[in-house]
Amino acid sequence: MTRIKKILWTAVAVIAVLDCAVYVSRAAKAPDKVATSPAQTTPLKPPAKGPINVAFVISEGANVMDIAGPWEVFSDAMLTSKGKPWHEADGDDMMMPFNTYTVSDSQKPVNAANGLMIVPNYSFETAPRPQVIVVPAQGGRSDAQKAWLLSNSPTADVTMSVCTGASMLAKYGLLDGLTATTHHMYAANMQKQYPAVHFVSGTRFVENGKVATAGGLTSGIDLALHVVERYYGRGVAQVTADFLEYGGELWKSPEFNQVKPIAAAK
Repeated sequence: MTRIKKILWTAVAVIAVLDCAVYVSRAAKAPDKVATSPAQTTPLKPPAKGPINVAFVISEGANVMDIAGPWEVFSDAMLTSKGKPWHEADGDDMMMPFNTYTVSDSQKPVNAANGLMIVPNYSFETAPRPQVIVVPAQGGRSDAQKAWLLSNSPTADVTMSVCTGASMLAKYGLLDGLTATTHHMYAANMQKQYPAVHFVSGTRFVENGKVATAGGLTSGIDLALHVVERYYGRGVAQVTADFLEYGGELWKSPEFNQVKPIAAAK
């Protein structure tokens, strides 16, 4: 082989190696599939005494489905006195482990979405300390709301958003550095507004231990059932879904499509 041919073949080999390195680097930076939840459900420990307080943060324009779906799940979770899933044959041997309530700036009626008026159970000053915080889509933002959320979220077992309720968590820094999801129609704009958050599509919810986000509207039902499962196991969550006559199975495995990063709106 002549000296010129050797030089050419060496150059080709170097280019091939460099191309391979670039490909690997790009693949590492932009994976086709994004992990959204642990492979195994991380259990939560119920309090030794008393119910599990579930606080729904509401303000003007709060979405009704975002509230009603998870509210019904937590309200319909039923156990026997031995902590087993309740069935009709168990009769009066029934325990309702979750205590749901709404909290807002004051106890003045809140004009929720589509004209529904909601009278909050508590103000941020008087609300019991929650183990679970639910943030539905809504328009209101206030200093009292921010202070209460930042004070209670670190000590709560779970802070979960539904639909564009993720924007409240993002605005207050609770999603910084985390993977999250939201309603598909608003994800690109939210990614642009909150670049510190990694929004994805293709999943009903994303769990990050103490913080979780659900997609639009009915996705909150799946995330709430998942939270019930974390406290009391698959059996109790399944009985709750059956009582609701909810046939969806995505609360068990939330990915319904290839999970991909959301590109920020231009």
